Amino acid sequence: MASNDVNLGIGYSGMMYIGEVGTATIPASPMDTLTGFTEVGAIDSDGITVNFNKDAEPIRDWSKAIRRLASSDEGATISGKLLETTKKVFEAIFGADNVTYTAATSSHGNVTSVTVAPGVSASKKVFYFLMKDGDDMLGIGGTGILRDLGEVSFVPNQPITYDITIELDSITYTKDDGQVNS
Repeated sequence: MASNDVNLGIGYSGMMYIGEVGTATIPASPMDTLTGFTEVGAIDSDGITVNFNKDAEPIRDWSKAIRRLASSDEGATISGKLLETTKKVFEAIFGADNVTYTAATSSHGNVTSVTVAPGVSASKKVFYFLMKDGDDMLGIGGTGILRDLGEVSFVPNQPITYDITIELDSITYTKDDGQVNS
């Protein structure tokens, strides 16, 4: 087995990228330029977790033999923890329309605020994550919505992280082994 067949999930930039539906496109290769994407914020050292949600219920005949599998819930989720407290992170989590930004003045610095209430959420976006292991690049992403914001802890000497889950309509997973022909 070639060593590049076993990969480590090392974040290339450590960042989550986000783009507008219809503008951002998932690249054919993770080595390609990210068109229409913006860097949102760093993911913590635990990385991301992908759940492919590929599940099917067996349809059985009278003799209990499986005759067909019926998809019950497909798509995918990506979860991780955003490590930064910034305007871009708040916009990704709560939607740009729900975030207020006031530029610095002589009496205060830049102020970003969001009021969290029922129904406050972000709209559908295109999400993308890049990983690099040696010459190999891996990309994972798709169109979906940031559906869950988990617990946010404010603990002395610990970073504030935003535990997110993104529900994707479908997922694109690409690998470029970096072995180019001359």
